[in-house]
Amino acid sequence: MEKIYKIIITVFTLVLLASCTQSIRTNVSRFHMLPAPSGQSIVIVPSNPAYIGSIEFATYATMVGNALGNYGYVPANGEDADLIVELDYGVDEGKTMVRASPYFSGFMGYGGYYGGYFNPWFPYRNSFYNRGFYTNPYYLGGMYDPFGYYSLGMSQSVRTYVNYNRYLKMVIKPKQAGGQNLFEGEVKSTGRNNHLNEIMPYLVQAFFVNFPGQSGSSEKISIEIPKN
Repeated sequence: MEKIYKIIITVFTLVLLASCTQSIRTNVSRFHMLPAPSGQSIVIVPSNPAYIGSIEFATYATMVGNALGNYGYVPANGEDADLIVELDYGVDEGKTMVRASPYFSGFMGYGGYYGGYFNPWFPYRNSFYNRGFYTNPYYLGGMYDPFGYYSLGMSQSVRTYVNYNRYLKMVIKPKQAGGQNLFEGEVKSTGRNNHLNEIMPYLVQAFFVNFPGQSGSSEKISIEIPKN
């Protein structure tokens, strides 16, 4: 029985560690008639005139340009480009979210690894490991048996946070005026971080997974954030 309890604790620990892994979940959509790259030169420009001359835009354009370079596109370097790449990006003002999490309240005795309360991450408590204190032998899984002496109640904790919608859009088209768009794509993500300088590298990374992708498709892509 003790061996089974140890296995249960190990499983819950692994689940907790997995839940602590941070990642950015995105939705990437694209439409294109993009021919296979064959060394076409590109120039990257903002679709929003407000970004002209922006150092922030230049930083993001470099990220996108490096990613396109991995597929065979080359910078025009001041000469006439074969293709124009238009970028747009942004983050909204956010939406306040409210989440209620139920939990058991009431005294349930000491008698275990995790103190006198029911921890939803570690619901198991070994009733025979009591560190010198008396433990009810019928106390299993973090709760007394129905014939115990202490009553339990259900409570809930309420917390609020703000979710922001972040996005990056890209259009690729011929340089000549009136040319039809060859690629239209967007990556969107929702999260609590509204600092685009921190999020943009992951949006760009997600954008170029399976690039250019199937036209008319939408794909959910998760990018893991490296641990420092």
